[in-house]
Amino acid sequence: MVSASRTTVILGSPRSGRLEGRTAVFAAFVILLAIASVPLFSTVLPPLVDYPNHLARLHLIAEGGNQFYAVQWAPLPDLAADLIVPALAQIVPLAMAGKLFLVLTFALIAGATVWLNRAATGRWRLWPLLAFLLLYDRILLWGFLNYLFGLGLAICGLALWLSLDDKPAWRAGASAFVALACFLSHIAAFGVYTLAVAGIELLPMLRFWRTANYRGLTARLAIDAVPFVLPAILFLFFQPSGAGGPINYGNFARKADLLFSVFDNYIRPFDIACFALFVALFAVLAWWRRLWVAPRLTVALAILFAAYLLLPSQMMTGSGVDRRIPVALFLLLIAASAPNLPRRAARLVGIGVAAVFIARMAVIEAVWRHADTLYAADIAVIDTLPERAKLAVAYPSRDVNAGAIPQLHVATLAAARREAFVPTIFAYRTQQPVVLRPPYDTLAGRTSPAQLWAAFVDGDPGARAAAAPALRDYDFIVFADRDPFAVPADACLKPVSSVPRFQLFALRPGCF
Repeated sequence: MVSASRTTVILGSPRSGRLEGRTAVFAAFVILLAIASVPLFSTVLPPLVDYPNHLARLHLIAEGGNQFYAVQWAPLPDLAADLIVPALAQIVPLAMAGKLFLVLTFALIAGATVWLNRAATGRWRLWPLLAFLLLYDRILLWGFLNYLFGLGLAICGLALWLSLDDKPAWRAGASAFVALACFLSHIAAFGVYTLAVAGIELLPMLRFWRTANYRGLTARLAIDAVPFVLPAILFLFFQPSGAGGPINYGNFARKADLLFSVFDNYIRPFDIACFALFVALFAVLAWWRRLWVAPRLTVALAILFAAYLLLPSQMMTGSGVDRRIPVALFLLLIAASAPNLPRRAARLVGIGVAAVFIARMAVIEAVWRHADTLYAADIAVIDTLPERAKLAVAYPSRDVNAGAIPQLHVATLAAARREAFVPTIFAYRTQQPVVLRPPYDTLAGRTSPAQLWAAFVDGDPGARAAAAPALRDYDFIVFADRDPFAVPADACLKPVSSVPRFQLFALRPGCF
């Protein structure tokens, strides 16, 4: 374990004993978690891009599938919510179960950061509560929930690894469970855990090498490898066919911009100011030689940052591969560090951080309360559908982006609320335990939301001709966009129910 003897006053009283420090940290943690959870319960549906789609899939898992979808379990590296939320849904309503999973994810990420800081620096501190500033990042707004949950597990695993540093056998056994949990939660979280462990272990390995203790080096390598054996076997031999995919790199210059994603929410100037203050805090402390960083975690940070620079934007069947790393980098930096400040300066920093946190939560709460009004109206439209309807979905390609109030996947809630067939539900054999039954798998493959939007909203005759064969097998079509729009009158569309951003039409038989 790394000593923190160079730190004296860390955002608290220097005379605080260990018990008092732990109590203060726990109390502050509970208060901050309660504040961070407020927006989750202020809206009928949290405005996260993929969240409605996740809820629909989790409903199907809880119900064991239906005539359109089947549940097929496999050891997929993307199962965190799929394993937890359906179990919670047996006790509370699905909507509440989803929100409780989000609260659990927040608690796991922030709590793991606090624990890792304790393991790295030797004391309970208020400093790692900075992690609460990063909970509402761009990855959350995208709705990458399994990754965030897995990231919390990964950071917990790093804390456990350091805590059991002098007990290698115990560490190998306990870490085997952590590695498997990370793998089953999300493959990217498992990657973060693996790279960070490699960084943590590099310095001890080098000491063995420098002293020519090759037997000790071999023994440590063998013990360190034990936790990763089972995930490696599952990945190499038990993944469904088709787990491969293209590897694409985006604009490398965007790597710098993606670091800002940890603060990128709704008001760009405000978010930039928050990010600048956050970075400035670390930069000023480092410049004044008031920031201590655990050496072994510094190596882990360096390896993780190198991976961030090298990773593509798309790999296998996953997108946004590199954009998932910045939040891990900053959380690890918080966990690895400890400032050395006089009491007055520490209090000022604490007050400033608290003010930024409250301001950010106020902005998020305001946006999410507005989303509540829009989503409640959307859900009212969905509830007009008959049971087991077949619902086509149309939206413009520009909507495939995280924004203030996304509409991209709201229609998928029809699968949960009306047991409908919705072709846009995430049902990829290599990523989810829900798959489409024949012939609906083929029908979903023939249905393009962007093509349907072009056909009816943009008036593209070529798109209409291409979409017509698939529409013969649907009962309804819903048009959705983050901005208000109008669908031109069409003899084949019978208006059913609509709001400015979410409009439902029945498809007239024999028109296609």
